Amino acid sequence: MKNLLFLLFFTVSLFSQNLEIRSDISYFEQKDINKKIDINNAKFLPYDKKYSNFGFTKSIYWLKVDILNLTKNDIKQVLHLPYSLLDYIDIYEYKDNKLNLIREYGDLREYSNDGYIPEPSLIITLQANESKTYFYKIQTHGSMNLELLINTYEDFTKYSIEKSIAFSFYFGATFIMLLYNFVLYLFIKDRSYLYYILFHTNYMIFALSFNGLAFAYIWPNLPYLNNFSVPLLMSIGSILAVIFTIEFLDIKTLSVKLLKPLKILLLINIIMSILVLFLSYRYSSIFASFISLISIVLIIGSGFYSHFTSKNPHAKFFILAWGILMMGIFIVHLRNIGVLPVNLITSYSPLIGAFFELVLLAIALSYRYNIQREEMAAKDKILYKQSRLASMGEMISNIAHQWRQPLNRINLNLAVIDKIVKDEKIGGEFISEKIKNSEKNIQYMSQTISDFTDFFAPDKKKNNFNIYDVIKKSLKLVESRLDNVNIHMPKEKNINYYGFENESVQILLVILNNAIDNFEIKNIKQRDIYLLLKKDLNEITLSICDNGGGIDEDNINYIFDPYFSTKFKKEGTGIGLYMAKMLVENSMHGELKVISEKGNTTFEIKMIEDGAGT
Repeated sequence: MKNLLFLLFFTVSLFSQNLEIRSDISYFEQKDINKKIDINNAKFLPYDKKYSNFGFTKSIYWLKVDILNLTKNDIKQVLHLPYSLLDYIDIYEYKDNKLNLIREYGDLREYSNDGYIPEPSLIITLQANESKTYFYKIQTHGSMNLELLINTYEDFTKYSIEKSIAFSFYFGATFIMLLYNFVLYLFIKDRSYLYYILFHTNYMIFALSFNGLAFAYIWPNLPYLNNFSVPLLMSIGSILAVIFTIEFLDIKTLSVKLLKPLKILLLINIIMSILVLFLSYRYSSIFASFISLISIVLIIGSGFYSHFTSKNPHAKFFILAWGILMMGIFIVHLRNIGVLPVNLITSYSPLIGAFFELVLLAIALSYRYNIQREEMAAKDKILYKQSRLASMGEMISNIAHQWRQPLNRINLNLAVIDKIVKDEKIGGEFISEKIKNSEKNIQYMSQTISDFTDFFAPDKKKNNFNIYDVIKKSLKLVESRLDNVNIHMPKEKNINYYGFENESVQILLVILNNAIDNFEIKNIKQRDIYLLLKKDLNEITLSICDNGGGIDEDNINYIFDPYFSTKFKKEGTGIGLYMAKMLVENSMHGELKVISEKGNTTFEIKMIEDGAGT
């Protein structure tokens, strides 16, 4: 905010008429640009810098400057044009009844200037009581803005320093904002941030071009580039703005009807950015300005639509941001066509509007990200519950499978006892043996229930556990599915980890069940699962490798996506691996990745110790 206030007030002391210098400025419009004129007989009209913008015109404009030094000392004066986007500026000194060409400026010529800032300047020295007359011959394809200021060298130097500082603060603050949001983009990976950065980077270059800074410091020897850079950057900015709107407001989901005009507008801007290279500056700037205004109107309209139809909470920041930018651009366009006078507000309205838009859109992006993060957290909770329910279904199936044989044995024992009792062939030792056998099977069934109950119990407290024991516990829970599977246990047995034990079991169960399912789906005869465990400094790696035929190349990039499954719908929900990945990343602060090659699939779990493990 301080930078903006500085930018607004740095010209408060601008150029009051010096009482020691008398100057008079008049102008003449030469409508026939091919006709040679007698400048002495031309009818010059009084010049008023408040109404010095003549809009788009093909005429040549002449400025006549009479300046008189009323003092007894030599005085250095500076004549300068704050508007730098003029194609040809020829400055003549009228001496001995002749026009002597002394300067050739303009953005269609290689850059040169007397002053310290990119405003066409002429530094002159007036001796005591000396008068001089200068003529400016100006021709341009753009807006004919002829604001001419006359000041002492000291005032001009002060003005140049203040303006340089103001621009340094402005572009420095803009660059820092863009850099900050670029760092956020690298962490968040939200494409809206990328389009936002690209749009404002483009706008910053546009602002440099519009104020002559790019011509002075970036491409001083490329006048052709300087000629079409403003309309080209304007068109590219409109393209990026439309893409940002589609992404930020999620127009594809919001409204197909609204998406269509935005895509048409996007196509028009792309065509316009190509035509800029071939059209004259006058037409390209007029068309680019008109299309950019339409783009902003439709962008703001999209914001209102999003706000009122979908109750989008961050659309209000979006509307306000683009509204301020539109106002700034609209003001400068009215100035360019001569409707509004040239002053501080009309000259810098695009910069002021863009900076406010930059800040407000950054707030909107941050607000949007926080909302999305809350929604994702709520979604993950739901998915976690669904995952637990899915695991519960699988475990109940495993319980049923593991109880089937003990129940058959108990039933057989009871049948034998019943037969002996009916035949009255009672043998105490035989009956006692059958009872012990039944008790052993019942105890096994009871232990199975305890194991599964422990798995489904809430696990919100971290503890120090042995990973090898977790592997054994996980294998026991899927024991009924491992009849034809060869399990190769890790050699390392003494690696501990501080975390949530049941979540670790759930992760292993998901991966083991997927491996077993793959064996059955692909009808693998020789079934092997290798478990490898190693520790390197504070990083523990657990690898689960199976020879189940591997994962198709088309599917491997999606297996961690929620609801993605290669199984039949009745066999899989598609959330197991997604939740496993979430648990590894959130609970273990680690990484879960998959490698599939030559018919083998390896899931690699990396766990980072936080100092509590041993």
